[in-house]
Amino acid sequence: MKKIVVLILMCSEFIFAQQGRENLFGFATSNTFTYCDINDTFFLNKIIELQPKLLRFPGGAVGNFYHYGASGYGFDFEEINKYDGGRFLKRSKSLVRSTIKKGHTHNYIDDFIVLAKKTNAKAVLVANMFVDNDDIIKMIEKIKSHKIEIVGVELGSELSNRTFFAKGYTIDKYIDSAIKCSKKIKQQFPDIKTAVVAAPLVNKKNHRHTIWNNKLAKMEFYDAIIIHSYAKVIKGKKEFGQMLTEIPEGDSKEEAFDIYKTRVIKYFSEDYPKEVEAYHTLFKKSIWVTEWNLQISWTTGNTMLQSLYVANYFLELLWNSDLNSITLSTYHNMGGRDYSGSIFRINKEVLEMQSTYYPLKFIGQIFNVKNLNIKKELISENVFEYLIFSNEKLIYSCFLNWNSIDVIIEFKATKKINLDAYFSENLFDKANIIGELSTEKKVNQSINSIKIKPNSVTLISYLNE
Repeated sequence: MKKIVVLILMCSEFIFAQQGRENLFGFATSNTFTYCDINDTFFLNKIIELQPKLLRFPGGAVGNFYHYGASGYGFDFEEINKYDGGRFLKRSKSLVRSTIKKGHTHNYIDDFIVLAKKTNAKAVLVANMFVDNDDIIKMIEKIKSHKIEIVGVELGSELSNRTFFAKGYTIDKYIDSAIKCSKKIKQQFPDIKTAVVAAPLVNKKNHRHTIWNNKLAKMEFYDAIIIHSYAKVIKGKKEFGQMLTEIPEGDSKEEAFDIYKTRVIKYFSEDYPKEVEAYHTLFKKSIWVTEWNLQISWTTGNTMLQSLYVANYFLELLWNSDLNSITLSTYHNMGGRDYSGSIFRINKEVLEMQSTYYPLKFIGQIFNVKNLNIKKELISENVFEYLIFSNEKLIYSCFLNWNSIDVIIEFKATKKINLDAYFSENLFDKANIIGELSTEKKVNQSINSIKIKPNSVTLISYLNE
């Protein structure tokens, strides 16, 4: 097997410093409490091990039609039919059937509170914009009564989508309801921030999305904007964060996934920073990314490619100053029945873990570092090292090797380390039902060099710095 040998000389010059960024390490809980059992100690303990700093409730589409106090998410089918011209009515009925089948009579805010308290996480909430009642106030009051900090409230989710436009929901209607809801929240809870739904960016000045954004950008009643980021690496038709059709590329899986890898790396280095900067230039507000992932696909889902992607995303949020306007993010999603979107998947009543779990567990350790500073180094083409410091003390190195060859890292002096690696022979390899591909672990070892595995996420903790 080919190898690259690199000599590492540790230094304390920081490319960029990040402090107080814990709200970046968040997770959406859409559908989680319908399908996953919060009383299952295995499931709960696995989430606790992720060490989330922020949890989102109720979620995106379910949040748009959530009602406080009723069983489950409290759906009103007439309300959904009135405002949603897509497939959510069918999906909501399926969720309700599952709620009934499982004998759930409580509102899922109770499960959310249990999870937030067990993980010591903050909360970001989603308000129903189709009703003018006190549900969001009651949600805030209940969550705060359990001493859970609420970072902010999303004023709806993806309401610029054509499924709502088809039912006559316009930017003017949205602004009217968003102003009322934000005012109601801030009158009672002035410290809670509110965020509005930004539409996807398009180049046509008369497009309804451009009109939506331009009208919102002129207003000042909110604190942040909401965007959702689903990186599209496969050619084909997409909708609402998932691939509907896929166009094959390359003469083999290896070639196809090499193409996808190249697109992912370009996404982080060029495409995504440009998109974020465009939003920030227009709105001049903080950005909340309350859903992000690869476009959901059976091809890339639960693969080593997705493992590397999720680790890379969080590390870029910490390091890249061009993404500094993003002050909050929640990965989509914690638990559900979907393949590749959720970390935990219920498949025929069996709880499965996906390939994203272990890399996210590594990242959770990084977000625990106090006074975090971060530096990024290009080790070789498509191989990156993120050095994590507490002030000027080196705590971790996280290596992302996007290539199918080993990289040997040689140190100038002996290092005492712990090492955790998650890797696979191929980027297209899929994890088993407990989220495993290949792993390597070293504890309290004195070394002069380390081997970074091909297609890997490797976390090294330094014990004698």
